[in-house]
Amino acid sequence: MKLTGVADPLVHWNAPRLAAGAFVQFALLALSAHAGHDKSASGRDQPEADRPAVIERLSARGTADSLAAAAVLKQFGAETDAGSYALVARAVELAPGRGDLAWLAVRLCNIAADCDPVLPEQHLHAVDPGNGVALLGALTRAQAKNDAGAIDSTLAAIGHSERFYVYFDPLVAATAPELARVRHRGPGPPSRKELSRATVEMIGVIAASVLPPLQASSSSCKGMALQLEGRLERCQQAARAFEHADTFIVEGLGLSLQQRLWPVDSAEGRAITAKRRVFQYRLEEYSRLGISASNFAEFPTDVVDVFRTHEREQDAALVYFAKAGIPADPPASWASTMLPRVP
Repeated sequence: MKLTGVADPLVHWNAPRLAAGAFVQFALLALSAHAGHDKSASGRDQPEADRPAVIERLSARGTADSLAAAAVLKQFGAETDAGSYALVARAVELAPGRGDLAWLAVRLCNIAADCDPVLPEQHLHAVDPGNGVALLGALTRAQAKNDAGAIDSTLAAIGHSERFYVYFDPLVAATAPELARVRHRGPGPPSRKELSRATVEMIGVIAASVLPPLQASSSSCKGMALQLEGRLERCQQAARAFEHADTFIVEGLGLSLQQRLWPVDSAEGRAITAKRRVFQYRLEEYSRLGISASNFAEFPTDVVDVFRTHEREQDAALVYFAKAGIPADPPASWASTMLPRVP
């Protein structure tokens, strides 16, 4: 099953087992979950059949959140832009100070043939200057041109950033209630079940929309490139920035990059190994919880509330650890029983 909706997918997954937390796992689940819905008269899954009408109703609501939901639903599964960027651009106009919408605009701009990505990247940087994700486009373009000077300066800028956020939790919390609202029929607000079903769908759609293009950083930080003067140090700084992520997948890739950039038997290498062990433990335990289950009946009904108050996927996971009585850190006797989820 192919995940589309982004022009440059982060990594080719051996689906479905090689998924990292809810962020990517539900990009697959959102597609398969449709099979549990009632079929329309034509035999198609109802969510797929009514998607154009849902997008139209979301667009007509005209709020920043409803327009963002319409944009990602319109783009999901498509190889080219069919108006999704225009929708998210309207959302940004309504809420220009929101970093989550600004990043979504960057990602959807990359699919639109007539969109200059520099402009939404600059807007994101202005809204959230400490977020290094706004610099990935510049790094990708520098890598494509094999411009060593531009690569070095961009890696240095990423290395000085405070965090590396793709706003996964905030975007799900913003869009899922909008989807539930336009799908709801009858008086009153959507039920918890309707909101949970919309949340499952939007988790997958958002995950497929906000994956960052990290291939350039990997290409710039391996092999002969590391022999360039100062490149190793810049790559090490950038890898530390990637670790300060708001999703398991980006944090894991940051740790993986760090492991390649420091000797395993150095003090830094041993510290990275220890952090990687905690990361792997939490990821494995999270994958066993209801929020990562393929059985919809096990899906928690409070995910939107938790995501709204916890901007990092990793922190949301700790909430569910506490609910399940799972220790936040691995016991001394713990050993992984799975292959590493993030290479």
